[in-house]
Amino acid sequence: MDSDCAWQALADRLADAAWHAMWFLYGGLVAFGSCWCFGCGAYGVWQEWDRDWLRRRGQRRIDREVARGLRQVEEFLQQQTPARTEGSDGAKPSRGYRGHRRRPSRG
Repeated sequence: MDSDCAWQALADRLADAAWHAMWFLYGGLVAFGSCWCFGCGAYGVWQEWDRDWLRRRGQRRIDREVARGLRQVEEFLQQQTPARTEGSDGAKPSRGYRGHRRRPSRG
C-alpha cells in the first residue's frame, strides 16, 4: 500500500514537472516571438533613423558650405565696392536716377 502512494506521488511530481516544462517552453516561445517581432520593428526604425541622421548631417554640411560661400562673396563685394559715406561737404550721397514718376491727380 505504501508503494502505491509512492508511485502516485512520483507520477504527480512527473506530471507537474512536465506541466512546468510545457509552460516554460510555451513562455519561451512567446518571449522569443515577441523579441523577434519587436527586434524586426526596432531594426527598421533604427535603419530609418540612421538614414535621417545621415541626411541631416549631409544637409548641415551643405548649409555650412553655403554660409561660407556667402560670407566670401560678401567680403569680396565689400572689397570691390567703395564704402558709401557722406561727402566732405556733409551732403548725403545721391540715391541715383529713379525715373519719372507721375503724381496722382487731386480731382
